[in-house]
Amino acid sequence: MNEYYNVSLEQSVLSSILYDPIKIEDTQLNVEDFYLVTHQNIFRAMKVLYENDKPIDEEFIKAVLVKDKSFDEQVMCEIMIKSPIFNITEYEKQILELSRQRKLLKLSLDLKNNELSLSQKLEIINKSQEELEAPTNYEPQKLSQAITDYDNMPNKPKYETGIALVDNYFNGGLELSQLIMLGGAKGAGKTAFSLQFLFNVSQGFKSAFFSFEMPIWKIAQRSKKANLTQLQQDNILILDKGRDISDIQRNTKYLAKSGVKFFTIDSLMKLTNKHHTGKRHEQIADITSKLSKLCVELDIIIILIVQISNEDLKSNRMAVKGSGDADYDADIMFFLQKDKDDEHKRYFICEKNRQNGNEFKQEVYFNPKILKLQQHKPALYETSYTSSLNDTPTVSMEVI
Repeated sequence: MNEYYNVSLEQSVLSSILYDPIKIEDTQLNVEDFYLVTHQNIFRAMKVLYENDKPIDEEFIKAVLVKDKSFDEQVMCEIMIKSPIFNITEYEKQILELSRQRKLLKLSLDLKNNELSLSQKLEIINKSQEELEAPTNYEPQKLSQAITDYDNMPNKPKYETGIALVDNYFNGGLELSQLIMLGGAKGAGKTAFSLQFLFNVSQGFKSAFFSFEMPIWKIAQRSKKANLTQLQQDNILILDKGRDISDIQRNTKYLAKSGVKFFTIDSLMKLTNKHHTGKRHEQIADITSKLSKLCVELDIIIILIVQISNEDLKSNRMAVKGSGDADYDADIMFFLQKDKDDEHKRYFICEKNRQNGNEFKQEVYFNPKILKLQQHKPALYETSYTSSLNDTPTVSMEVI
């Protein structure tokens, strides 16, 4: 009978999910695909914990199984000492194939049962055929139905950033479910712009700043120059710990459930990916892929601050440092480019825009006194902070 199951494969998959709980999001396995009942129970407990946004670890799994008296400590220990693997896809395929073979075996045994009538056997065959031939749990949708659904869809809301050049080019504001990459050289104003964005949206919405480049007290120091209201201060949440992508995924999901819609991560190069054993550019691609998925799944905006290599800066090429193919995960790509002759001048560049296709290049200025981007050159006496970047009546914009 062991040709129809593989206990070691099942242990490896369960161990990997226990080590990296995010894997349960993408698994194609169902409870009945596991051969051992004890493995079915553990996987079922993992699903329950995930659906209830609770940690998937030994103690929580045990608590779930103890309630229905199905906890087996020896089996749990065997799973915990099993070496986890990074990519469980191939293991899942083998488990699914073994599950299919067991269903076929059960079918043949049922058909050998002489106590069943011919009509009963035919019913078993038809039902089994439908189950075995179904490729996935997802049904395709007709294009005609998709068009009808689109025509009946309410207008997708846009959220004003309060930053005129963004709101103007994006026809009133940014839509949710987007990963925005913000790049530039050191000192170009990336953190300043991202904070300026959060300061603006915090007038009406909750936001979160993952600060891995500077301590929280420096964020507080910068914020004091912005003259924020008490509401704005309360609406901005700051985290400076948990820089692994698995921690960021959990924290983002938790905050999104409490109403946070806007996130900034400073920065990509500070993030780790402890469950990925590949090269750094592969780890980065995996990180940006997961962040992009979070944006769609949670209907949020993430601004991810990225760096540009010195070689790309010299050639005026706007590309994310060490990213490999990570650029493809971005829905929008912004770059801040320094001017060679004017220390305050910056070029705000949009090189990718999936929201409406508009790409542009805009002259802006960095005000070092108030750590803010603005559309006119800062005067020596200028020390006040306004929440909008649109602080001049006329604006010169260049569409690329």
